[in-house]
Amino acid sequence: MLLQTLVILLLSSWIVEEYLNNIYLQAYVNEMTQAEGSLIAILVIVCSLGLAVGLLKVLKSTHRQIGALVSQPQAPTPTPFASSSKSALDLHPMVAALRADMAHQASMEPLPPLEVKEAAPPAPRQAPPNQDPVKTMTGTPSTVIIGTMPVLKRVNSDQDRNQNSRQ
Repeated sequence: MLLQTLVILLLSSWIVEEYLNNIYLQAYVNEMTQAEGSLIAILVIVCSLGLAVGLLKVLKSTHRQIGALVSQPQAPTPTPFASSSKSALDLHPMVAALRADMAHQASMEPLPPLEVKEAAPPAPRQAPPNQDPVKTMTGTPSTVIIGTMPVLKRVNSDQDRNQNSRQ
């Protein structure tokens, strides 16, 4: 995008310099603007009004959607996310709607607590020479649940190699 901007600026400055130094281009541009100047002005005004009306419609529909979200009845629940001492009246409507949605999600059933047991290091044993070593998993979960979103646990591949070399 930066490259495109630079190319547009380069070409625009080239056209301006050409206009300033070329009397034939000046005559052509002056003739075109005199003959078709009113048409160009009307097109610019119509396009500007169309853009303004379109943006106004989008703004009104967004205002209606935010108003519908804010006016939905919410059950009073303690919000663990409320760290600010400001009242809900001072908030922007979008922020108030997001806060109400987060409070509603927090009031849903809590997840059961995750029990994590530390596995004791296995006693060193000699495997029979004709069998391949078997990979075993310890008692730690492969996912960690943070809030309402499960997240995969990061596993260090170097650590896995070291554990396999010890067995």
